[in-house]
Amino acid sequence: MNIFGAIGVAAAGYLIGSISFARIVAGRVLPEADLSSTSLTWGEDDTGFVSDNVSATTIRHEAGTRWGCLTGTFDILKAAIPVAILHFGFPDQPYDVIYGIAVTAGHNLPLYYRFQGGRGTSTILGALLILDPLAIPVTILLGYAIGLFIFKDVLLAHHAGWIVILPFWFAAWQKWDLVVFALGVNFFRWIVSADELKGYWQLRKSGELRTREFHEAIEQSHIGYIHKYVRKWGWLKYDYMNDEA
Repeated sequence: MNIFGAIGVAAAGYLIGSISFARIVAGRVLPEADLSSTSLTWGEDDTGFVSDNVSATTIRHEAGTRWGCLTGTFDILKAAIPVAILHFGFPDQPYDVIYGIAVTAGHNLPLYYRFQGGRGTSTILGALLILDPLAIPVTILLGYAIGLFIFKDVLLAHHAGWIVILPFWFAAWQKWDLVVFALGVNFFRWIVSADELKGYWQLRKSGELRTREFHEAIEQSHIGYIHKYVRKWGWLKYDYMNDEA
């Protein structure tokens, strides 16, 4: 591998990843909006999370599904198109993996916006569309199955399940270059989520994430869609359901 080529690809990936399509879209449809934080609260005392990431999820929360999907599409493409060029143009070099990690680093820690970005979901999906598209449905389904049915935790299922499984999925197939990709994107995802993880852990220990109020709030968002139907169909049981029976 040409070391200068690898450095160039990494630099290009980081700079392209630092382009915040969430902010670009917001400039068009939410020119006066404050995107510095997004909150999800429930109950009479407004228990909840405050997130400081700026991403397609932020735009969906503030402007609706159409604009959120548009933002997510742009973020996916800023990963997928260059990865495809590198993957097929340099099949014997790991430039595609290097770019995939770097674009996620830029997306999460954007140079142009004081390192306040997203959590990398869109760029990871964009890279995987080229590197191993089968990994997307398999790991997402496994993540939801483990998160919901073993841990009964909708946030774990949505945010952590599939991305944590990625390294094991690639290791099972002995795709060691993609193991490196999975470990790299996991690093850049969780390093920017430290404060949210602390809040999440406190709420989980308190039992707040298994209350009716929390479920009703989270199921109004895209995070809780699957949980909503699984709970409705009776596949998930919580203690408060017995109290309400």
